[in-house]
Amino acid sequence: MKRSKFSVVCTSLSAVIVMCLLSGMAWADCGSEGCPMSDDCSLENNGMKKSAASQQVERIFIKPKALKKGDTILFVAPAGYLNEKRIKLARKRLEEMGFITKAASDIYRRHGYLGGTDERRAEEIMQAFVDPSVDAIFPGTGGYGTTRMIDLLDYDIIRANPKPVVGFSDITGLHLAIQKKAQIVTFHTPSPMYGLGSKGNLSDFSAKYFFRTLLAEQYVDTDGRKKPDGYTIELPKDKQDEIKVLSKGKAKGKITGGNLSLIAALMGTPYEMDTKGKILFIEDVGEKVYRLDRMFSTLKLAGKIDDAAGIVLGHFTRTESDEDSIKMDRLLKTYFGGLDKPVIQGFWIGHHKYNASMPMGVMAELDSKTKSIRIIEDPVILE
Repeated sequence: MKRSKFSVVCTSLSAVIVMCLLSGMAWADCGSEGCPMSDDCSLENNGMKKSAASQQVERIFIKPKALKKGDTILFVAPAGYLNEKRIKLARKRLEEMGFITKAASDIYRRHGYLGGTDERRAEEIMQAFVDPSVDAIFPGTGGYGTTRMIDLLDYDIIRANPKPVVGFSDITGLHLAIQKKAQIVTFHTPSPMYGLGSKGNLSDFSAKYFFRTLLAEQYVDTDGRKKPDGYTIELPKDKQDEIKVLSKGKAKGKITGGNLSLIAALMGTPYEMDTKGKILFIEDVGEKVYRLDRMFSTLKLAGKIDDAAGIVLGHFTRTESDEDSIKMDRLLKTYFGGLDKPVIQGFWIGHHKYNASMPMGVMAELDSKTKSIRIIEDPVILE
């Protein structure tokens, strides 16, 4: 597969220079003992070593800037093609909130069931990260296709230009790739086309946590003082009974996860999800019980269930019958019941009207007693 032109033009040397400049150091300091990335900046006889992202060295997750009125949001199509009417409505609603929105002139392109060729979709993502006028990246929808283009992205450049990336479903592929290769906090949220772009807009619950995690104004009091770090994601009090506790306990860890089909599809690839010591959340839609069984089995055999500190099971919607729903409950109990870690089922995450936004890559605490997820650290930085 042909590489994106960004991967060709931006060499390892330029990527390392960018990282050194971001760390506040002169280029001459790179490779010295004082350089925090000295192992990655040192020279070899045959040229530069691979950058830190290429070596998958464990690094601190970088947080993007919170959004504020006047910021520019770029709509992109890294997966399925977009519905023009819905995207225009989503943009209109964001502009009414005080944001600037924009998109490429070919944003509604089609390539079969995809929103463009692999190369074009990857190019669009890279342009979004390198464009200094863009403050946030909003994939319009999921669908299919992210796994076809994630190997065309330059993760050194992405890490050097952290920006909020939203979306769910097939966008899980992009989230997990960025987590693994660039270590940037991203946001598993409702997709614009079926949230902000739907006739009824985001549900109150979805809107609450979508804007709570992204907007700068949500992190300060009315008098402008910074609020204490973190916040709690929980269902309304009268809906708590919808959550089932499959295993009791309390655990802390960084958040990872997303759509089960995408998680399973990336197993055995360089973008395979790491769950060790983490809070894992999983959801899916339109999958028959036997297919879910197979994918859960894959996670179990790979140690992903055992490695997780805690597990949040979201919605597994559009089963074919009530009998399938019963089978689904039995299946979840088989894989997640009686574990030595907290596991809750039925949390409002995923393909559902009520879809809580999850900041991926930040520390959180899962408590089966309160049936809540406490975000321990702010997932964004304030200017």
